[in-house]
Amino acid sequence: MPVLSLISFLGLVAAALGILTGLPQVVRLVRTPDASGLSYSSAVLGVLSSATWLTYGVMLLDPAQLLANVPGVTCAVVTAVLSARRLGLRLARTWQACAAWALVVAAAAVLGGPAVVGMAATVVSLVKMLPQVRTVLRREPLTGLAPATFFLTQVSATTWTVYGLATGQVSVVVCSLVSVVLAGVVLSRRCPPRAVVRALHHGRWGVPGRLLVRPVMMLAA
Repeated sequence: MPVLSLISFLGLVAAALGILTGLPQVVRLVRTPDASGLSYSSAVLGVLSSATWLTYGVMLLDPAQLLANVPGVTCAVVTAVLSARRLGLRLARTWQACAAWALVVAAAAVLGGPAVVGMAATVVSLVKMLPQVRTVLRREPLTGLAPATFFLTQVSATTWTVYGLATGQVSVVVCSLVSVVLAGVVLSRRCPPRAVVRALHHGRWGVPGRLLVRPVMMLAA
């Protein structure tokens, strides 16, 4: 497979993974009123991040960015709205903040082009998960978080990192690496590794789960 085709394929894989990332959290919010441990600030920043990356993708005509962020914006908005309802928060100030950020991105696009929009997307992506990390580090109940969302975030961000390196998009590489780390922090708090190993060892996923953790249990013995 030619290098350019391989890079394009990698971008599409990253985009497909990005589409799936937010779905588990949306499903959990739809199925249950429990939103404990969920950061509304991070949900709103997720909307701004996806919208800014979508703008960046439109300006560059990057198929991977477009494929990831058109549904990504939709999923982020649904997550923010459901989070607000579950947590009993008002949306008025949120929409005002989104409108203000839209003006900032528009100004960046006019004055600096894709490079400045990419910088803006990087900045908001770097900080979007910080409120969520702060929330999980407070040892609050975390049952409202969907672990699959943060696992998929790690996988997706890792793929985006490789894609960014291959295409020379520094902003993509930087924010993707940070996402890998921060999603790992959240995931480790929501599903502590020791608890996961014990659950698998005791048959949570049946025989495959036991086989998966057998080396770990042998080392710990």
